[in-house]
Amino acid sequence: MVADTPANHRRSTRLTIAIPIFISGTDALGKEFRESAHTLVVNKHGAKIVTVHQLAIGAEIMIENPAVGGAAKAIVLALGAPNGPADLPEVIVQLYEARNIWGIEFPPTDWD
Repeated sequence: MVADTPANHRRSTRLTIAIPIFISGTDALGKEFRESAHTLVVNKHGAKIVTVHQLAIGAEIMIENPAVGGAAKAIVLALGAPNGPADLPEVIVQLYEARNIWGIEFPPTDWD
């Protein structure tokens, strides 16, 4: 895991970590989905997630972390383009309720 520095002025420290999750919701075409996905970066307020689905900004999704048995609602804030033909789209999401849904055992102090 790599933590961002406080100089980045984030609401909470970002950790670069791949966490297996499930996400579900409605994609940009209006089709409901549920998929196995993973995080790229997490913080107390949200995450950057890799997904096979095209999502729309403002879309609500449900994030489930089976490792901790928790779930949280989130909203899509930004979309990232794939970095190559085999890469999957990335989305940045914000949790409706800021908390450690990720199961980080020793979270940064600004996650309290």
